[in-house]
Amino acid sequence: MSALVGETLDSLAHGAVRLAQRIDGYRFGTDAVLLADFAAHASERPPAQVVELGAGCGVVTLLLARRWPGTQFTGVELQPALAELFARNVIMNGVADRVRSVCGDLRDPRVLSGQVVELVLCNPPYRPLGTGRRSVGRERALARHEIACTLSDVIVAAARQLKPGGRLRLIYPVARLAELIAVLHQNGLEPKRLRFVHPRPDAPARLLLMEATRGGASGLDVLAPLVLYDVEGRPMPEFVVAQEL
Repeated sequence: MSALVGETLDSLAHGAVRLAQRIDGYRFGTDAVLLADFAAHASERPPAQVVELGAGCGVVTLLLARRWPGTQFTGVELQPALAELFARNVIMNGVADRVRSVCGDLRDPRVLSGQVVELVLCNPPYRPLGTGRRSVGRERALARHEIACTLSDVIVAAARQLKPGGRLRLIYPVARLAELIAVLHQNGLEPKRLRFVHPRPDAPARLLLMEATRGGASGLDVLAPLVLYDVEGRPMPEFVVAQEL
């Protein structure tokens, strides 16, 4: 299987994971790779079942499926074209026996009715409506702006799919940290691990990686910061390793 007209065929993890992406549609970025790396290293053992909300072309799930060969994955994607692309990428990577793409609205409890899991992953839309420059194209706009779902919608959906003691791992802008913690608490999720992501050692953090537990006790560990590039723009060693997951 290969990319179709209007698509590129990209690879990660030294070519172990291949992904078709549309040239003019939504394309994954560094944040998806960072989330997959954070999720992989935050787990003491591979979970039995994982749900990814807003899976896009499937990059986060497929990176982790390579890392956790015994885990079952379900990726929920609202946009039919992206869900179909995800399904094709699953077949291309030979994991159709344990990874499935579900086209549906994460706000609808019927989409994953009755499925509760140990781990939920999400890279939610970062920008509330009416803020920032709106992305060109519907695919990109839906992925980056709260058009189809809000932060609250995402956290409600995550809490619904988690077993007691189950964990949510996500990546989000630092500027919305206070809002994120408030919404987590409103839905019975306790922040447990927090890591700030800095573009350079001399720049403030712009992104954060968060783990929250359903019904967990209070107590937050702030991990050492992750710096992506040195002052001369070269990738830092830890960032290089993260991209090789």
